[in-house]
Amino acid sequence: MKKAVLASAVVSALMSGLVGAAEVYNSDGTSLEVGGRMEFRGDFGGKSSGEKMDGSMDNQSRARLSIKGKTKINDSLAGFGKWEVEHSAKKASGKEETFKQRYMFAGLETDFGAVSFGRQDTAGVIISQMSDNGQIYTGAQKEFITSGNEQINNTVKYSGNFADALTIEASAIAGQESNSNGYGIAARYDLPFGLGLGLGYSQNSAGKNSNGDQKQTIAGLTYAIAGLELGGTYTQGDLDTANGTEFKGTEVSANYKIGGGFSVMGAYQNTEQEQAASAEKKKTDFYELTGQYKFNSNLRSYLAFKLNNLKKGDNALAYDAEDSMRLGLRYDF
Repeated sequence: MKKAVLASAVVSALMSGLVGAAEVYNSDGTSLEVGGRMEFRGDFGGKSSGEKMDGSMDNQSRARLSIKGKTKINDSLAGFGKWEVEHSAKKASGKEETFKQRYMFAGLETDFGAVSFGRQDTAGVIISQMSDNGQIYTGAQKEFITSGNEQINNTVKYSGNFADALTIEASAIAGQESNSNGYGIAARYDLPFGLGLGLGYSQNSAGKNSNGDQKQTIAGLTYAIAGLELGGTYTQGDLDTANGTEFKGTEVSANYKIGGGFSVMGAYQNTEQEQAASAEKKKTDFYELTGQYKFNSNLRSYLAFKLNNLKKGDNALAYDAEDSMRLGLRYDF
């Protein structure tokens, strides 16, 4: 595969998330696409956190708007950018409506990869995504420390794809506050028979109130055959080396496309984070089972069950965690 094609594949991965995005402008080597989603998400029975629900439904609905553009400078150089925001539904109390910026970055694409600057995913996210591949409740593997997380301000990232199999990403965070710099590196290798292997490391300062560091090592594995896709990740590291707090997490997932627009998804997640001021640990421990139906490439519906295994006392719960059911209808444009 030619270098230019490989570079385009890298940029497409960086700019992903616009399902069914429409190209609204294309002239003289410059293009612009607009996309996003409107998604109803209602939780019933219990909140996904395991807390009891006061009313009948916890509204988790949201909408996203994304804009991405690309301009060709010459045969070996192009520029690109992406902006994306999310608006969450207002709760019945009227106090929890949120509007947040997810991505805002610009970059340069060359025959040897892409370099981008701004609010974007750090390098380790390409590993955490190996088990967060369409499930409703997964994705915690990237959330332990800043330098391994997604949508991080002041991030500089290099992304390169080699021989259409090896993807390497490296990122650095130029922190805006004291003791907030960080860096990370990750590599993923996809074999031609459907097996993918990934490994990443990231580290950042623990913040202005600590002299310690945060560190994360994450490994991932995927396997795809016919309509079945399996994924798993394991991560561990330090929340603060100054006080000896650590974390670990395991996540496994499976997707199976039945046909006719139907698919089933399952996952298991178990994470622990030590708390500096307490002997208790912050935990997640649940199974997920989801059924999904795609009407077409733009509209899908799903019904997801989260079976919580948390017990009384975990995460300060005053009772065993509640199970939750989520009904969703999502329109992508």
